[in-house]
Amino acid sequence: MINKNLEVAVLGAGAMGCLFGGLLAEKGLNVILIDVWKEHVDAINKDGLKMDGHGGDRVIKVKATSDPSSLDKVDAIIVMCKATALEPALNSIKNIIGDKTVFMSFQNGIGHEAIIQGIVGNEKVIGGTTTQASNILGPGHIMNHGSLPSWIGEYEGGITDRIKEIADTFTAHNLEMIATEDVKKRKWMKLFALTAIGPLSAIFDLHHTDLYINNKANEISRGLGKEIILETREVALADGVNVSEDECLFMFNKIVDSMQTNKSSMAFDIQYKRKTEIDFISGAVSKIGKKHGIKTPLNDLMYKMIKVKEGMYS
Repeated sequence: MINKNLEVAVLGAGAMGCLFGGLLAEKGLNVILIDVWKEHVDAINKDGLKMDGHGGDRVIKVKATSDPSSLDKVDAIIVMCKATALEPALNSIKNIIGDKTVFMSFQNGIGHEAIIQGIVGNEKVIGGTTTQASNILGPGHIMNHGSLPSWIGEYEGGITDRIKEIADTFTAHNLEMIATEDVKKRKWMKLFALTAIGPLSAIFDLHHTDLYINNKANEISRGLGKEIILETREVALADGVNVSEDECLFMFNKIVDSMQTNKSSMAFDIQYKRKTEIDFISGAVSKIGKKHGIKTPLNDLMYKMIKVKEGMYS
């Protein structure tokens, strides 16, 4: 069910927003990137989006704006802004929301869908998660680190016609999107990787390959990552997510074994003195664990260490 006329807005045109929007636009889908970084938006509109890395260095023509008030309604909105900016970002785009507009969040961590539902309504929100990776090289310029799958599904479970249409359309336009019956489980599977990769990359200021492969202590670093993930699994099981040990390590191993020379987005947040998404990652695990009486010492430690890092500039 490919819809070549699907109109897509990307809310938050950072590294991942540009990656998703750029790939879709490159193959002919109607995409508009929305971001508050005017220099970045102006560069994209003037010279195109420069995408280096996987697929070859090239320039992609895609529209961008920092003033969504002038836009028409769209069919689908990909939410890629930072969790800390989610509510004001959503309130700034109400004019592009139609009766059948669908929202999908590919943000890091868990808890975003509830915020989106509170603003636009439960029926408009579907779930999403991705293993893709990208980073900003400069205004209008990103690095694509690979071609890995993403997943979408109805947030409360199931695959509907709208899920099939978006998945088929995105996949046909160079962004592999898999329809899944249980997107909440998929989001937890991504969270498992995030609880290990995000904080450790930020704390040590290392990209994934140097942290877990090109390192004489790689058995220690991978072992620590696994311990954090297995602790997170105990919280997921208590919260009703039936996930095996292999499943909870799946994304972590996939990301590490792809040998990406990319730091986590949390590492870049620390580098550029921005507020991180730790509250939606390790902080969320600690909070849910406490609700179920599950101790989370490793996630608690990751949370505290990142907060100490933030405390140097916040």
